Amino acid sequence: MYCAEAIFCALNEGLGGGLQRERARGLTMGFGQGFGEAGCVCGAMSGAVLAASWFLAGSLPPAEVRRVSREIHDRFKGAHGSACCRVLIKNVKGKPKEHFAQCAGLTSAGAEIAARAILERLPELARHGGAARKSRKGTRAKAAALLRRLADRLG
Repeated sequence: MYCAEAIFCALNEGLGGGLQRERARGLTMGFGQGFGEAGCVCGAMSGAVLAASWFLAGSLPPAEVRRVSREIHDRFKGAHGSACCRVLIKNVKGKPKEHFAQCAGLTSAGAEIAARAILERLPELARHGGAARKSRKGTRAKAAALLRRLADRLG
C-alpha cells in the first residue's frame, strides 16, 4: 500500500471505522504519490485528513472537521517542512530504498497526527483497539498497539 492507503486502512481497522479493507483502500488509492503521481499534496497527509474526516464527521460540526484538517496540515508541514510530495521526496528521487524509508517515516508520522486528532476529540474510539488486538499479528495488531499508546498518553 501507498501512504494514504496505509494510514486510512490502519485507522479504519484500529478504531473500528466499519469499512472493509478493500473499500477503505479503494477510497484512498488515488491519493498516493501526491494525487496519483502528480507530486502535489503528500499522500501521508491527505490520508491523515481523510481518516480524521471519516471519524469526526457526524460527531462534530463541519466547520470543526475542517479546522481539524487544517490542524493536521499545519502539524505535518511544521514537522516535515512541506506538505508537497515532490518537495518531500526531492532528495530521495531515484533512490528506491531511501525513498521507501522516507515515505514510511512520513506515513508513520501522518498516522500518529491523525490518530491524535481523532482521539483527542473522540477518546471513546480507543476502546475499539481491543477488537483489533485479538486479530492476527501484523498491521492490525501494530495499529491497535499504537492507538492504545496514544490513547493512554492523551488520558
